[in-house]
Amino acid sequence: MPDALSYLDALKYILPEVAVTVGLCAVLIWDLLPGRKRSQEGAWLSLGFLALAALLLIQRLDWREATVFGMVRVDPLATVFKLFITSAVGFVLAFDLADRRQTGEGKGETYFLLLTATLGSYFLVGTNNLILLYLGLETLGLSSYALAGIHKRDRFGAEAALKYVVYGALASGILLYGVSLLYGMCGSFEMHEMARYLVVAADEGRSAQLLLPTLLVMVGFGFKLSLFPFQWWAPDVYQGVSTPVAAFLAVGSKGVALAALVRFIAVTYSGLLRFGEGTLGAETAFTGDLVLLLSLMAGATMLFGNLAALRQTNLKRLLAYSSIGHAGYILMGVAALTEQGFQSAVAYTFVYYMMTLGAFGMVLYFANQSGSEDISGLRGLGLKHPLAGVATVVFLAGLTGLPPTAGFFGKWYLMTAAWSGGLRWLALLTALMSVVSLFYYFRIAKALFLTDAGEAAPAGRRNPVLGGLLALLAAGSLFFLYFEPLLDAAVFSVGSLIRW
Repeated sequence: MPDALSYLDALKYILPEVAVTVGLCAVLIWDLLPGRKRSQEGAWLSLGFLALAALLLIQRLDWREATVFGMVRVDPLATVFKLFITSAVGFVLAFDLADRRQTGEGKGETYFLLLTATLGSYFLVGTNNLILLYLGLETLGLSSYALAGIHKRDRFGAEAALKYVVYGALASGILLYGVSLLYGMCGSFEMHEMARYLVVAADEGRSAQLLLPTLLVMVGFGFKLSLFPFQWWAPDVYQGVSTPVAAFLAVGSKGVALAALVRFIAVTYSGLLRFGEGTLGAETAFTGDLVLLLSLMAGATMLFGNLAALRQTNLKRLLAYSSIGHAGYILMGVAALTEQGFQSAVAYTFVYYMMTLGAFGMVLYFANQSGSEDISGLRGLGLKHPLAGVATVVFLAGLTGLPPTAGFFGKWYLMTAAWSGGLRWLALLTALMSVVSLFYYFRIAKALFLTDAGEAAPAGRRNPVLGGLLALLAAGSLFFLYFEPLLDAAVFSVGSLIRW
């Protein structure tokens, strides 16, 4: 495909975005039409358009890379993570359909907002232009704020939405200020054009001038990834929203933010990074400062997330702190600033996707049985619902990093990348925090299988659809101990950035 594309050829590259746009408009119009409608119809309509977008994305995997309409970048990283968010939202919609505790209130708006967040994510992961990146981040963010406050009469939900909006607005403004400083230095919003100016600035020893806008931009990404010290919103928001929405925030939103961060660092600072043998960028004061900044954030995030999770009794708050700890693990790979480090971060994000979606699905399944989202509500339910109980143990083992789960190999690859990148203390801290996480994860397994039910575990009706989804995610967590497919996908994704 030539670089100068005709309008119709360029339009073919963004057909998945067009499909999602048409889908969210269709869902909105469907919800506004008069007459009695079942809430499930909007979910099935949304799933249909997501399936169409996924099919178009799969067909685009072997297409030549291109930049269309001046700002939209179509490359393997973008395509893979668009599939990531599409499938994650598909699972979230399936969880929502299986949630017996939710009323029909706000269902149509929920499906519309999930598709809108998907569209924003598409542009977030698929651009080298900082303005479009910011617009994608804001589209995702505004949709997430509205999802958090969809149940206006719920006090906890309203409080969660307010905190989310306040923290998000502050982080977004700081990120935009950092982007403006980069533009002032480089005279362009294009990442690959910025890279040339940043190399000159680093050679001239202007590390502080480079580090300030980088730090400001990291505030915005830190908020989305719930990195320390920008993680304070996560526990309250996860507890206050519905379980499917919490799963979306923990997996979908965090995954695409990681992809955008990898693209931003790998392209904008490409002249200063250490890619491959014989192509080491010049070691500068800025490079050392950036490694120190990212590694300290990663270490503090691991420590805070895992230690704070030890005292939690609410399952969604526990998983919120768990997701903070895992964000630290993922950032460890990015902090190495090497090709292997980026690959390990992307590969672990795929593993995190399966394990964390499954963990939130577990909360939904057992909350439907007991009516409680506390660990105490799980007592004895593992024996009454063995399929969901065994799947839960698989997710917990994977999140801890125990074999024979994909979480073991994913964490090992992260630690290897950090070790070879000179961050040995972070690799050792990861091993230590994995031991700590064993204590709070297996409090859940103990409640399911090793605690007498007493009167706290009612004999709820089985949910075969949700049980099947849990079994599917658990099977993936076990199958991908054969890590090559996930690693190949990560190498395929990151390779497009390195070649750029």
